[in-house]
Amino acid sequence: MNRRPGVAYRRPDGDPTRFVVETAGESDLNLEALPRADWLRGVEPDDRDRLRDALEAGGVDVTYRLAGDDDPEWVHERGARDESGDVVGYLFPATDRVQRRNRLEQQREQLAEFASVVSHDLRNPLSVAVGNIELARDLEGDAAVERLDRAHDALDYMDDLISDLLALAREGRTVEETAVTDLRGVVDRAWRTVDAPERVTLVVDDSLPTVECDRSRLRQALENLFRNAIEHGAEDPLSVDSVEQTGGASSGDADSETADSASVSEGDAFGDADRDPSLRVFVGRLSDGFYVADDGEGIDPAERDAVFDPGHSTNKDGTGFGLAIVDRIAEAHGWEVSATESRAGGARFEFTGVDLIEPEETDRRRCTER
Repeated sequence: MNRRPGVAYRRPDGDPTRFVVETAGESDLNLEALPRADWLRGVEPDDRDRLRDALEAGGVDVTYRLAGDDDPEWVHERGARDESGDVVGYLFPATDRVQRRNRLEQQREQLAEFASVVSHDLRNPLSVAVGNIELARDLEGDAAVERLDRAHDALDYMDDLISDLLALAREGRTVEETAVTDLRGVVDRAWRTVDAPERVTLVVDDSLPTVECDRSRLRQALENLFRNAIEHGAEDPLSVDSVEQTGGASSGDADSETADSASVSEGDAFGDADRDPSLRVFVGRLSDGFYVADDGEGIDPAERDAVFDPGHSTNKDGTGFGLAIVDRIAEAHGWEVSATESRAGGARFEFTGVDLIEPEETDRRRCTER
């Protein structure tokens, strides 16, 4: 028998989630390792749009990675749409040359992203700082102090921007280590780290799931979402002064229970006016994930698709990287995050595609680990 060049496949209606093996022959691909159900979920999150675009074009010639137990496997898919509307073709193992080319392309995109930030977003506050320091040299008294204060504010903003940019670079697109984690515990720790103003309340659903995740990175995503809600929805914005006045806890004692947290669903809590908070932040369960919502001012529908873009911010003092980091953390876990409207008209961020682990499964896994 002649060795076939790859796995012959059919995608009904060009659907990226469906992949029907027609013949395999003696392909070098491991058929047992190919995704069995939703093909797209088996594709590395960073490569999914590339596969979707290729299938929409009809003439498919695309390389991408399939997630595996160890390192992702690069594959090369070539196909065309037939008269019935299906996409038919072959799937090959990608060559080393193709893999290197794709890795270099990803690095190039990241460098272009960072170069854009450095050349534009950092240059503006630097110019403000330099200009005010030069003016301060020719002034005296309060006038000079005012100019130096403006320069200090610009430098503080640059520090925030650099910190967020470094965090964005470190997040990457993959997660190396995960563990079975109680989501409620991560939520409580993230909330304590944020040190919310006194009249901002956390409302947590009793039925938060257990998930498999990188605990520290999920915590950072939640912290960013909590800060985003507070900065855009609280009467008193989050600041160093507000933290000191409320006696907020530091991240070092985040293991204790949050005094402001309640166990109520998002819908039930909207009628609760006992504490008269300026803002409520909600965390609840979805059928395939969880959400973070608030009853603040919300997000303009026209802005929802752009809020995860690096550098995008509707807050003049924001760096625009907080939600981009959230998006990267979700992608690294193989989840999807989307922005929509909460029941009270505020913002709501939904994490879907999350494998929820029921209590009996959690106990079984922990016993196995022992």
